[in-house]
Amino acid sequence: MNDIIISVLIVLGALWILIAAIGLIRFKDLYSRVHAATKATSLGILLIILGVVFYFQFWDVTLKSILIIVFVYLTSPLAAHSIAKSFKDDSDNLS
Repeated sequence: MNDIIISVLIVLGALWILIAAIGLIRFKDLYSRVHAATKATSLGILLIILGVVFYFQFWDVTLKSILIIVFVYLTSPLAAHSIAKSFKDDSDNLS
């Protein structure tokens, strides 16, 4: 039963990251692409790391995984905002 849960979490995480990659290709606007890259990828990483936690079941792996999840969820929106803002600033200078 545990192997099924691990497999489902990792496959769902990979599918969410695939959806993010498709969003990067299909969306025309930079802001839509940034949104797809940050939101779906963050959820995909969360699911994959949860699969890793259930697979190893050691306290040190769990602690490191929690720290990775916190780091991703703190830095991903900030990086996306910085990229979108820098693009907006550059496009304002071109006009």
